[in-house]
Amino acid sequence: TPSSSTVSILNPTVNFENTSVNATSYVWDFGDNSPTTTEENPTHNFPSDEPGNYVVELIAYSDLGCTDTAWIVITVNEELIFYVPNTFTPDEDDYNPVFKPVFTSGYDPYDFELLIFNRWGEIVWESHDPDAGWDGTYGDGSLNNNFLYDGEVQDGTYTWKITFKTTMSDERIQVVGHVNVIR
Repeated sequence: TPSSSTVSILNPTVNFENTSVNATSYVWDFGDNSPTTTEENPTHNFPSDEPGNYVVELIAYSDLGCTDTAWIVITVNEELIFYVPNTFTPDEDDYNPVFKPVFTSGYDPYDFELLIFNRWGEIVWESHDPDAGWDGTYGDGSLNNNFLYDGEVQDGTYTWKITFKTTMSDERIQVVGHVNVIR
């Protein structure tokens, strides 16, 4: 019996209780290419960098040569981990020059959108690349209604909206917040 059949990559440790009757020796295989163990009630750390399902096998042996095998699936879930800063300084000093959310795990980088809005709700910057950061400018240098749409935004507070899909459930998540531009 596992202490939990579903764990997180942040704490992938499972304690196993052996409920075998009339057995005298045991072999545990945890399904993750780690060495087997002969402990009666082992504790096992599953890989924290490889979420997935692991089939754990217990073979119990009696003194009379009888064997019995039990299996259970342990699921190691990836966690959604990200951080979004609240201020950046695009002042050409190479310190904190762009605004960029930092995703560690749990999201699909191919289904990502970041929008930056001014106080009137207009989009001043957009990206579908989680590695791209906003440098405090608006536009893309294109000509729109005879107006060159490009330049630096004023210091102040801007609203951001991030939309992405999680890897474990394909759930679409939308997060909104504010970022301060200080030059």
